[in-house]
Amino acid sequence: MKESIYLKKLIDQGPLAWDYHFLFQGIEMGRESCFRELEKSELVGRGGAAFPTARKWKAVWDKDDVVLICNADEGEPGTFKDRYIMENNPAYLLESMLLSAFIVNARELYIYIRGEYRQAIAMMKSEINKAEAVIEALQEKTGVKLRVEVVVGQGAYVCGDETSLINSIEGVRPNSRIKPPYPTAKGLFNHPTIVNNVETLCNLPLIIRDGGAFYSTMGVEGSRGTKLISLSGRIKEPGVYEVELGKVSLREIIFDLGGGIIDNRELKFVIPGGISTQLLINDEIDVKVDYCSMKKAGSALGSGAVIVADDTVNAVEMAKNAADFFSKETCGICFPCKEGNRQIHTMLSKIHAFEGRWEYLELIREISETTSRAARCGLGQSAGNLLVSAIEKIPNDFERYLPENDSERLR
Repeated sequence: MKESIYLKKLIDQGPLAWDYHFLFQGIEMGRESCFRELEKSELVGRGGAAFPTARKWKAVWDKDDVVLICNADEGEPGTFKDRYIMENNPAYLLESMLLSAFIVNARELYIYIRGEYRQAIAMMKSEINKAEAVIEALQEKTGVKLRVEVVVGQGAYVCGDETSLINSIEGVRPNSRIKPPYPTAKGLFNHPTIVNNVETLCNLPLIIRDGGAFYSTMGVEGSRGTKLISLSGRIKEPGVYEVELGKVSLREIIFDLGGGIIDNRELKFVIPGGISTQLLINDEIDVKVDYCSMKKAGSALGSGAVIVADDTVNAVEMAKNAADFFSKETCGICFPCKEGNRQIHTMLSKIHAFEGRWEYLELIREISETTSRAARCGLGQSAGNLLVSAIEKIPNDFERYLPENDSERLR
């Protein structure tokens, strides 16, 4: 297996002597031509939802008061790909943001970075200051006065949701909003707003450089281009890896790129897209890494956070930690998510303390299903995925914590 280096080549060039060539190449092409190349590329969002980027941008095409927000909150446990980009080449990310702002005709440009990323925050602020001449040149060529600002996150996982992030920038509590209206119609301070992930925007210079048709030759239908994978857990070579979508399997990522399991122990399970996705056990990891294949396998690629667990990992402790995270990170604005995650955490805590009942396992499934259907944002809709899949696929770990009396089992 060969690792794709399509994006990595640009990252490895580093921040020195960056000339923003692709930005001015795009300006010379014009907004319409750039957008046509984006359509040809079939790029989808890399933040987890995999929504077609061109379709989202089309919603604001004829508007003249557009806001563009680069979502660098990256609060999903196990995800650190965006941090890698910001810390290794902030100039490339800024160029990607400016090029995207040009295409959607944005007047305001924000990058929202999680507060814990202190080095990334400092580097992006410094790069914006160094690129003042570039921004002024962009304004002269387009006639659009562009405001560029770094916003430091409030330390809430829910700010990864675009509407919660918008509320946070406005200075109010970062609760999710009911949709519709969608941000593309009524977003930041009621302006039409585009919110895209760091990795998503970083594909734009590549599309402009080589053309959308060439970009679409990489990957597979529904998953074009490459994907950055955050590989961590019980793995010999953790780190950020770039792979071509649909061309490598999860097993190849773990045992070829990652070098295999620490101490050559047995693989127990893999979380393929962050703790909001369903885990996969050993005989399920030959699945190709793309959005459609992962869905068919019963999970999701999500943000690309691949967390590897060996046979020393206790599924009950893992599930309890995840439930603790979601119960604390819910914004509390919608009852199903707030109360559902609290109840799940309570039951898993009792199971972990050998005080649980067999009926708790079925209750966790039912509450998770209800929350996934009724919650307002992705946090509540996906919080139960990992927990339920752990109960279904690794039942022995849970059974050891429950009473031996079979009469208490649900029938």
